[in-house]
Amino acid sequence: MTNRYSEREWPTPGPFQAALFGVFVLAFWLIILRSKDGYVFILDTFNLLIHEAGHVFFWPFGHTLWYMGGSLLQCIVPAAFCLSFRRTRQPAGFAVSGLWLGENFLSVSRYISDAQAMAMPLLGGGDHDWNTLLGGTFLLRYCRALGGIVALLGWVVMVAFAVWYEMLYWRGRDNRRP
Repeated sequence: MTNRYSEREWPTPGPFQAALFGVFVLAFWLIILRSKDGYVFILDTFNLLIHEAGHVFFWPFGHTLWYMGGSLLQCIVPAAFCLSFRRTRQPAGFAVSGLWLGENFLSVSRYISDAQAMAMPLLGGGDHDWNTLLGGTFLLRYCRALGGIVALLGWVVMVAFAVWYEMLYWRGRDNRRP
């Protein structure tokens, strides 16, 4: 079975879209780097709602998935947006969703890194998901390193999506030349 979109190339962003996207990405990264612990208030508050919904969604699948569900759904939702925009060949939506996915990895990395100290304020003062998940293993003492790996993954994802979008512009620009 052939995907009806596989035969079609991605539309090439114009110079204005590429420049606007570049400014957006740099401003977004600056906000992340300048914020306290990388917390972006509006975006991470929205991500928190998705996180909490993940606990409800994964609750029927057992104890471990219930605790992991928040972080899982927090990454699944932007990944689903990425897939939807990829399927419909919408490059700006695809790239922005990828940035959102990478930023969610940063958010999850902060939570993992806090598993041992448990200093992060929790909604409702409940259990710390990652302390519970890592607490019964030798991994709890390495929570900061694990969080660092997830943060690195988040930055790699964000840079990859940003570079992809800009490369799409430059590749299309080269193809338009006579």
